[in-house]
Amino acid sequence: MSDAEVQQLSTTPGDPIGRRVTTPSRERHRAPNGFAGRVQRHLVAYGVGLVVLQLLFRGWALSGSWFYFDDIAFMSRAMNQPLDASYLLESYGGHLMPGGFLVARILTDLAAFTWLPWAAVLLAMQAVAGLGMLRLLLSLFGRTPFVLVLLAGYLAFVITLSAGLWFAAGINQLPMQIALVFGLHAHVEYLRHGRTRSLVWCLLWTGFGLLFYEKTLLLLGIYALVTVGWFSQGRTPERLRHVWDHYRLAVITYTALGVVYLAAYVHWGLDFSPGNSNSVSWTPLAFNLVGVALAPALIGGPFRWQSLAVGSFADPSQIVQLLSWLLVAGVAVYAYRTRTRTKRAWTLLGFTLFCNVVLLASARANVVGPDIAREYRYQTESAAMFVLGVGLAFLPLVGAREQVSLREGVPLTYEGPRFLALATAAVVLAATYSSVRYVDLWQENNPSQGYFDTVRQSLRAKADETGERVPLVDVTIPQTLLWGYRFPENSYSHVFRDLRSQISFPQAAIDDLFMFDDDGELTPVEIPATRSMEPTTGCGYELDGSSTVIPLDGPVFGDGWWIRIDYDSDEPTPATVTAGDLVHDVDLPAGSHSLFVSAEGRFDEVRIEGYDATAGACVSALTLGLPELGSAG
Repeated sequence: MSDAEVQQLSTTPGDPIGRRVTTPSRERHRAPNGFAGRVQRHLVAYGVGLVVLQLLFRGWALSGSWFYFDDIAFMSRAMNQPLDASYLLESYGGHLMPGGFLVARILTDLAAFTWLPWAAVLLAMQAVAGLGMLRLLLSLFGRTPFVLVLLAGYLAFVITLSAGLWFAAGINQLPMQIALVFGLHAHVEYLRHGRTRSLVWCLLWTGFGLLFYEKTLLLLGIYALVTVGWFSQGRTPERLRHVWDHYRLAVITYTALGVVYLAAYVHWGLDFSPGNSNSVSWTPLAFNLVGVALAPALIGGPFRWQSLAVGSFADPSQIVQLLSWLLVAGVAVYAYRTRTRTKRAWTLLGFTLFCNVVLLASARANVVGPDIAREYRYQTESAAMFVLGVGLAFLPLVGAREQVSLREGVPLTYEGPRFLALATAAVVLAATYSSVRYVDLWQENNPSQGYFDTVRQSLRAKADETGERVPLVDVTIPQTLLWGYRFPENSYSHVFRDLRSQISFPQAAIDDLFMFDDDGELTPVEIPATRSMEPTTGCGYELDGSSTVIPLDGPVFGDGWWIRIDYDSDEPTPATVTAGDLVHDVDLPAGSHSLFVSAEGRFDEVRIEGYDATAGACVSALTLGLPELGSAG
């Protein structure tokens, strides 16, 4: 290319997708006339406008959302564990996410169970990802109006929606998307100009993503594919030799980063066997991931959802699936028929999809089954990979050694501005419909906010009635809010730590002891008779002499037991109750009352001593069991 001429992306009327043309250098900043020219002159403003529209939609979706499942576990961990390496580096469902745990800790300290700040963090990360994608597309393909088509798809596809609504998913995946758009931008700048500064920025962005999500490691594969596919020439050995000769520093540093991170992940994060992927059939996983979930989403689907407890699986009709396969394949075939060197454009998406199948087979599908692949949060990066693939199939990559080019004599039937505008609008509107349906189901089915609101209201009402802290059995919140395998993070004492000024967890209580029902209502505890005292005559077991032994009707072992002791006493008296390995010093008020004490260990009797034998106390009933909800009345 001579000094008097430069190659740049431009558009001509009737060719909004854009093509590489040669123009005199004095003309290189002049936009073409007509519709394409008007769009090109205000391209950045229109792109920012699209990002703002997406943020408005996401803001609406977040306004009706709340914490769910892992969000509660995150807050429970943050409220009950010290901020140290053990807290930050704990494997969470196979995730190594110190950055996410640090953010959760900060937000919990500032606003536990207050949704607005957490939602604001998600929205801010989405804004950064959206603006970063706009910047990346402009850098890769120049100021062509087709950039807006690609950006609209990325912003509208339902694929990324779950990560924008659920904090636990978003704190993993949104940083990965940010790392993708900024890291790839820096990597391509390094390939173009060889500046070490760009390489350093790429490493920093990639490292940032790895602090939140181990799957960010896939970016190293994406960098490699872009390098070999567009910034080298010849057959594979020549390409690899060129990469080593010209980008050796990147190869070494990326490899070092990958090896060091993999070692750290195996040490701290790996809690499943990668060999499990061999025991799960990949075919139904791949079909669900690509054919049922991804392809319909790329045309604005899936339109229909299979509702879960919270969230939904893609459930497109067979007609929608077939139509999506034809349309997505049609895009790839059309690109191939009208342009050269297009097949490599789809390697980015193919690479990440293959990795997703392997990861799901290793860590999720062996427990949940192949339907797990119909949940979009396991492939949120696919939205970016698809739009980048379309861009690379249709547009020259600025500064690349090998470019797509138009085939001679092939009509560009589907590239008129009106057709592209209508097709883009149709996909965006369809995707908006699918997204609204998903949001509706997400908001309607999440029981967490109702439960926690009722808990707070119940505690306030009881505190106003008694003026004291409410005594609770330290059991767990419902499984619909947090699975039991997260114990003790799902226990009352952990989850309700921010309410500790209103509640207590005594090991012994007189008359009042409570649990919450599945709706969060405060309910008296009932002790079912797993074991009972041996029957006797008279009032029961009189507390006379120095001690009284009350035999049970069977042996007891284990923990979590509670005992209810009903007694009558003429005078108040102290007492010491031994229940297995636990010893309780209590004060028994006069009258008819119920004493609740916890018990554990191996035992077949309850011993009471240390009382005033002249108080006239007598135990009329004793039952041992695991505490249950009693009658609210």
